[in-house]
Amino acid sequence: MRSRGFSWRPFALSIAVGLIGLAGPSSASAATQIGEVFTPTAGCSATFMDFQSVSPQDQYVVPFDGVITSWSFQASANPPQQKVKFFRPVAGNDFTVVGDSALETPAPSTLSSFSTRISVKAGDLLGRYVATNGDCVRNATGYTTRALSGSDASPGTTATFSVVGSSVQIDIAATLEQDADADGFGDETQDQCPTDATTQGACPPPPGAGADTAPPDTTITGAPKKRRNRHSIFSFASSEPGSSFRCSLDNGAFESCGSPQDYRNLKRGSHTFAVVATDAAGNVDPTPATADWKVKKKKKK
Repeated sequence: MRSRGFSWRPFALSIAVGLIGLAGPSSASAATQIGEVFTPTAGCSATFMDFQSVSPQDQYVVPFDGVITSWSFQASANPPQQKVKFFRPVAGNDFTVVGDSALETPAPSTLSSFSTRISVKAGDLLGRYVATNGDCVRNATGYTTRALSGSDASPGTTATFSVVGSSVQIDIAATLEQDADADGFGDETQDQCPTDATTQGACPPPPGAGADTAPPDTTITGAPKKRRNRHSIFSFASSEPGSSFRCSLDNGAFESCGSPQDYRNLKRGSHTFAVVATDAAGNVDPTPATADWKVKKKKKK
């Protein structure tokens, strides 16, 4: 903002939602946790692929389309070597493997987390493949475990799973993030540009914007100081050609305007005018130009 002999002043223009339960997407970057993590109290067999049914609880069901970006496991002193897997119901006891993580050995007696990247859809189920024996489940009313013994089925494989136990709960969880541009990367931690599927880094500047990031400088070039006439005119300019302007009278809302700006039938007393420029690249002057003036009472005859 520049001054030219007038009265100026500045013018201020889970996810983790807990360890139990689900939360739907609240924004494009909100993640949620699927499954439960707790201290294990029972063993699990080797080479089993298993997952949970949804009745009466749905902790292990994917609530919306997105990307699994990490998974965690609360281990006892004897953790199993395992991986997370996601399954899509087909019909009856048939399920298709839609993706899996790398095989990991969690640290004993602590909560371990591992990064991954698995695209999933609403309704897919969280499960796991156990490669070595260890503690990994506990009893909990209402859960059912299905298993396919002896096989680590690869993504794309459809197989029939048999029910091998009930009231069993897996101490495992996964973080689900939205994927607005459907590029297979989670919008919160893996993708800095969820509006462009061609990049996961910072979004490129819009076409024609170039490298212009400097805001324009707004200048009032003509303004009244004191006048008895209730009609006041202001002229103004921007340091960058092609700028647009918004004006405010007496601290009101800024509205689109052009130079000169004409105000009529003003009340007598003190007034404030402000104007701010926006250049062609969309940069806004952070300090609008302002002027104070007074409409005086008429002289008595």
